[in-house]
Amino acid sequence: MGEEATCEKKESQEFFKKAFALQKDNNTPKALEFYQECLKVDPNCQGCLYEIGWSYWKLGEWAKVVDTWKKVLKINPNHEKVGEFLPAAESNVSMIKGEKTDRIFRTKVELLKEALPADGPLQILMVARWQSYNPKPSSLLDHYDLDIDSPKSVNFSKDGTRVYVNSLEGSKTVVLKSNGLEKISVIKHKFNAENEALIDSTPPFDYRFKNKKPKVFSGKPVEAVLTHNGKYLWVTYYRRSFDDLGLEPSAMAVIDTSTDKILRVMGTGSISKYIASSPDGKWLAVSNWGDNTIGLYDIRSDKVQEFKEAHLLVVGERLSLKNLESNRDKDCGFCVRGLEFSKDGAYLFAARMKGGGIAIFDLKNREEGQPPIYRGTVFGIQPGPRDIHLSPNGEDLYIGCNSSGSIAKIKTQALIDLVKDKTAAKVRVTAKSDLFQKKFVGLGVRSFKPSPDGKYLFIAVNNTSEVAVVSANDLTVLARLPVDSYPVGLSLSADGTHLWVTSQGKDLKGGNSVSVFQVMDRIKNNVHKLGK
Repeated sequence: MGEEATCEKKESQEFFKKAFALQKDNNTPKALEFYQECLKVDPNCQGCLYEIGWSYWKLGEWAKVVDTWKKVLKINPNHEKVGEFLPAAESNVSMIKGEKTDRIFRTKVELLKEALPADGPLQILMVARWQSYNPKPSSLLDHYDLDIDSPKSVNFSKDGTRVYVNSLEGSKTVVLKSNGLEKISVIKHKFNAENEALIDSTPPFDYRFKNKKPKVFSGKPVEAVLTHNGKYLWVTYYRRSFDDLGLEPSAMAVIDTSTDKILRVMGTGSISKYIASSPDGKWLAVSNWGDNTIGLYDIRSDKVQEFKEAHLLVVGERLSLKNLESNRDKDCGFCVRGLEFSKDGAYLFAARMKGGGIAIFDLKNREEGQPPIYRGTVFGIQPGPRDIHLSPNGEDLYIGCNSSGSIAKIKTQALIDLVKDKTAAKVRVTAKSDLFQKKFVGLGVRSFKPSPDGKYLFIAVNNTSEVAVVSANDLTVLARLPVDSYPVGLSLSADGTHLWVTSQGKDLKGGNSVSVFQVMDRIKNNVHKLGK
């Protein structure tokens, strides 16, 4: 998206500008009206036709995307962007097969069903499931459990024996054995007068509470990370239950993994999402979806009460939360989500789901108390970057792009080099196309993880209700395995032998399921350890 209009007439150029501004504001239907006016004046305006294709892409009207972009190719057979994205749109037309939606709703995904293709390098079998939609499952491996309530993310313990599943709407973290056969405990994220002492009294940074009882709430757990060699599990809350619009500080829990008890609840910004720890375990970053910020926390101490906020990082421009009636979940600015530290901890990368790009912060002076430097945002990736991860050796950065259904790859140092000498708050750099490898995987790319040996990427593809296994080298899709409807989160064990996938559901359909897979080496016919 975003090319200049190539219209011959000034009037059509004006329609293009109005339409493009509306599309940037996510007002797709109104944008289409102005694009169509542009074509009435100049039927062969390449820019308008190209952007109309993207508007239909946003609406999921794939046949119209294909038809419109083929018109662009008649005008310009060498149009690079259309050549790149048209096959993905054509693939979706084939996938829909006459349905009105690009989503695949699955029911009764079979246990012990093997991933396709059968001659792929890995054999992947679903060996267990935890769900709350079928009270009378036919298999002993299929566990009905009402604590599985809109599961969002999943994480393995440090020793690999446990798995933590965040049930967002249930306000619980469910602890299960990593083989998927037994439930260990449930951590409840509900606070009142009996346990309010766990909660920090003052909000972090310069945030303020409007609610007079900010310690009485239920937290909706989103993501998690382990620190201090697995001693503490940190769980972010999407929002506090009293804050319907996401205009107040949210929070995160610090959990003792030896007891499954919450030790402290620290404040975050508006709608906290992803959480990541630095490679040395001294720093924690939390993306605040609601206002273009990232909280950086100092966790160098071993004592929970000594953890503290350090810096509030701003991606471009901080959004005000004052005098608003809109829902910050939708009006989220750049919708900052995925986070990743460089291998040496000197840089922090942040994915901007709305508006695109990877924001980069220089952290080299943070231990001296100096604020990190926002170096700028790099563009040139696919639309909708959501999740980002380094390769195990730190040389490559992988980017999962939700709205374009793509996975992208760039050399980490090449990304840093684009902005390392820049300091202006609104720096925008567009990377040359040859810096990124890109492949279409399937619409709705959500969470993904590299295998411990760095050979594969395991990707939750939401719209098609499957997990795609991709070669980390050239991003070729090697296998696809069906999961319960609309997966969002996944995690791999440290030895690469187990894969857990959460299916949250969508529009009150599907989801409420956690699938457990065993990963095997097809050639050796035994468990294939993907770790080094």
